[in-house]
Amino acid sequence: MFKRILAIFSMLVLILSSFYGCTSIRTKRDEIGKTKTTISQKTEQISKHSNKNKGSNKPALDVVFERIYQATDKYEIDVLLPKVTGSEVKKEVCEKINFILKRYVEQEIEGIKAIANEQKNELDFYPYTLHLKCEWDKSVSPYISFLFEEDSYTGGAHDLIRVKTFNFDLETGREVKLNDVLSTEQLNWIGNYILFARALCKDLDDPPYEVFWGQEKQVTYDEYILNSSIFKNGGILVCYEPYVIGSFARGIVRFWFSFDELNRKEIEKSVDLKDLDTIEEWLDANLNKVRKEYGLPVKVYSYEGGLLYYTKSGLIFSFSFNSIDSLESINNAQVFSIMGSDTVKFFGIPLEISVSELVRKLKSISEIKKIDEGISEESGCYTVTCELDGNIKAYIESKGADKSSNVGYILIKREPYGYGQTN
Repeated sequence: MFKRILAIFSMLVLILSSFYGCTSIRTKRDEIGKTKTTISQKTEQISKHSNKNKGSNKPALDVVFERIYQATDKYEIDVLLPKVTGSEVKKEVCEKINFILKRYVEQEIEGIKAIANEQKNELDFYPYTLHLKCEWDKSVSPYISFLFEEDSYTGGAHDLIRVKTFNFDLETGREVKLNDVLSTEQLNWIGNYILFARALCKDLDDPPYEVFWGQEKQVTYDEYILNSSIFKNGGILVCYEPYVIGSFARGIVRFWFSFDELNRKEIEKSVDLKDLDTIEEWLDANLNKVRKEYGLPVKVYSYEGGLLYYTKSGLIFSFSFNSIDSLESINNAQVFSIMGSDTVKFFGIPLEISVSELVRKLKSISEIKKIDEGISEESGCYTVTCELDGNIKAYIESKGADKSSNVGYILIKREPYGYGQTN
């Protein structure tokens, strides 16, 4: 009986020892997993992001991100390496795209290591760092885009932020640039709008003012637009690194253009400033309304301290230089004045006529009162000034010094109350 009790007690001891032993081993592994990763203890964490078929084990298209983290006393590297996979894309296409993306990431990693291993400047501080994050988009068929935002520190006053973009054709694996997809005209519209925004916003560097001196000197899109853009949300996203057109504090400057507005063709060929209500509506408009109604600017110029926004319809809107404090407020920029070319109608009258004939026809309109006419000392052209209502004035200028010359343009703007009045 005593032997049986001793055997049972011995078995209980063995079981308890086994239980506590396993618990000790598991806890030790957990502690190892929480220690800081070094170059000899490289960890890789994978997170998946799919834009469709999330419930399927074999998605039609997926992008998997591999996290690479390496740390020594000289550098710390934390990057995301994307990898395209899925049944929708041919294997050889996936391999081609993934090779290019991997090569770029590996080059950035080796670059930071090489700099860290150079002789240290006494003003620099280790560890040098490389943080690389990536976003992707597949909203424009058949392309897929990757935007890398690199934040690195290799000494100096602050870190550096760089942008790298990749666009691929999912049918061939070929890298794609904007000029493969957009026409020169469409690229010009994008360039014009960015120049316009730079002149309008106080927190962006002013563009070279010679771009506003005349059509023959107008700068169109540049290589930066072609090399720093991705397909995003059914359109084009253009990204500028700090210091290119904005300060370091502003960060990455982004401009987005939808394919709907870039492909827009239904702009009216003839616009009618048919009455005072229409004119007041546009004098009260902001940039958002102008862009939505008339599209991107086909040209941008300076005029009398303002910035002219030429539309496809021939209507021209003027905005004040540096009228907006920040890029986020650009849509609220207020129209300063309206100009019309010979494709525009004024109170239903086409401007493809002489100044004298236009004035004769305007006499029958009660809302319009002629208050002055003569040769402009500034331009040498014949000019007629009309009052529409209160402080709204219209300036009609001919193409020559005679009022029998055809209309060159009409300028309508709201003047301060009391402007031009005498006792």
